[in-house]
Amino acid sequence: MWRETTKHERNLRIWEEELEDFIPAKVLDFHVHLFNGATIPPDCEAYSCAGHPIRSYDLDALSQDLHELYPKRDVRAVVFGLPHVEYDLQVNNAYVGDVCDKRRFFPLRLFDPVMDRPDSLEADLASGRFLGLKPYLNYVRKPDLNEVQIPEMLPDSAMELVDARGLLVMLHIPRKDRLADPLNQQQLVDLCRAYPKARIVLAHVGRAYFLKNVRGTLDTLIDLPNLYYDLAMVSNPEVLEYVFRVAPRERILYATDLPIAVAPGKSVEINNQYTYVTPVPWPLSISDDHGKLVFTSFLYEELRGIRKAVERCGLGSDFVDAVFYENGRRLLDAVQ
Repeated sequence: MWRETTKHERNLRIWEEELEDFIPAKVLDFHVHLFNGATIPPDCEAYSCAGHPIRSYDLDALSQDLHELYPKRDVRAVVFGLPHVEYDLQVNNAYVGDVCDKRRFFPLRLFDPVMDRPDSLEADLASGRFLGLKPYLNYVRKPDLNEVQIPEMLPDSAMELVDARGLLVMLHIPRKDRLADPLNQQQLVDLCRAYPKARIVLAHVGRAYFLKNVRGTLDTLIDLPNLYYDLAMVSNPEVLEYVFRVAPRERILYATDLPIAVAPGKSVEINNQYTYVTPVPWPLSISDDHGKLVFTSFLYEELRGIRKAVERCGLGSDFVDAVFYENGRRLLDAVQ
């Protein structure tokens, strides 16, 4: 069983001893992938969830995981499909749009700037079915993904539709240096200023998984009132402490990146680089081939990191409540 929830005794102990008195009664996860069995064509490889192949992560699986990960909590989520050029985007978007009720689960639409028909995109956004877009660098289809630029992921034609309706964009920024890339910083500023009614959510705090990658990079961004920061898969306490001290606190959003976040593993920093450690082989990780380690989920490691950073900053329950629920709820209320 690849899911690391409180069904595992060690995780129940982590919850009871380290997390239960910290996690608020209400939780809003702003970054969850959802896809049904029809999303991945039969001739495509299964999605590797930190080395564990899966062919679906549907609403039933998500609901069960939320119930088990956060005992006795009211948990809601912003959800979108699984961005992959070989997967069926239309099927995935239709599934997400159909199963989300906008009371507990709030849908965003995958956006492919190459294959999406403008009339289809406009109709989906005009209908109110989706609360915004989820672009991804793979959809640009450049041979070298390190050369992708933000305007290629989000052309003006799409952003004009988003801006006109004041919708969300969940942006996973491209390029090897992430937020430290001057071009990314300038293009983020340009995007937010050109489309002031759009709400741009910087996924993974701009993929800020280790301190050198983020320190000093928020200075040019924090005055942009329509830029938000999601914490998905960020578990490094130093990074989180920096974000909590520098970023506008009302624009920090709890997020996890489920389903990968429920897999066993941990993000680690080695010589100003980051990688993952997992119990099974995965191209993005160092694997524990000798079986010497006992893992919990990426999600619980993230919660541990958040708690450490909150305590180091001397922040109280008002801040925790805001990050875990109130900031995201206020943002969704503004969009709907």
